[in-house]
Amino acid sequence: MANIVIVEDDLNVANVYKKRFEEDGHKVEITDDVGALDTIKNQKPNLILLDILMPKISGMTILRELKSDPDLEEIPVLILTNVEGTNELSQAVTLGASAYLVKADTNIDMLSAKVKEVLESGAIATGIKG
Repeated sequence: MANIVIVEDDLNVANVYKKRFEEDGHKVEITDDVGALDTIKNQKPNLILLDILMPKISGMTILRELKSDPDLEEIPVLILTNVEGTNELSQAVTLGASAYLVKADTNIDMLSAKVKEVLESGAIATGIKG
């Protein structure tokens, strides 16, 4: 069982992820962009699922903050977003994302499998898309 924090502004989407991850045996916390860093600092999760496009704080800004904090930099971050640009992918990988998935191309079973893979491998910055 892993502790997972989902940083997502769409609560319907976040709750679908949460339900599946809890079925997979994980403990899940949902937070928005503004509360993300505090939640992650308090929870010290095994994995973070992070959206890029959010209303107040970009996921890239959150990723940058996480990877610059010695207490949080080793936590794997899985980017799950609808931003498909190579620029964003490259930036996420450079900042230390463990994986980059496009929501429109990723069903819940694929996401569950990727979460399991990242948790089992302990991947910190593999740079693998999908």
